[in-house]
Amino acid sequence: VAMLLFVSLLVHNFPEGLAVAASALESTSLGITVTVGIMIHNIPEGIAIAIPCLAARPDQPWLSFVLASVSGLAEPMGAFVALIFLRGVDGESQNQMSIMSLENILAFVAGIMVIVAMWELFPEARRHARDTTKYFWWGTILGIIVMVLTELYLPS
Repeated sequence: VAMLLFVSLLVHNFPEGLAVAASALESTSLGITVTVGIMIHNIPEGIAIAIPCLAARPDQPWLSFVLASVSGLAEPMGAFVALIFLRGVDGESQNQMSIMSLENILAFVAGIMVIVAMWELFPEARRHARDTTKYFWWGTILGIIVMVLTELYLPS
């Protein structure tokens, strides 16, 4: 289970890096909003890798730390790739429309996140809400409120 979570979150974090870099290049406000949202949800991701790994190998706590950390490193790698394609390899800004334009990268990442949330996260959360779905809905509403507040109160 720990290794499956590690690999899936490693793959999941790469497009998040694309989103952070692309949004930060577009505007500081958008960059901060996306970064805060991703930062908040990265905490439980690290825990989701570390806890099963620690349960499976209690004699190797360092392995939990390493796997959680390495999965998070996919995010800066995604940001680096986005910066290369959006700024150009030689450092000059890319103003012409291309397949690697800001709009396309943000749309690509948004599509991935929507599908992951709707097809994976929501059904899994509901499956774990055995007796009541009250906490599922409270968590969903709280997540929406946090992101709306982030959007409203961070500088634009």
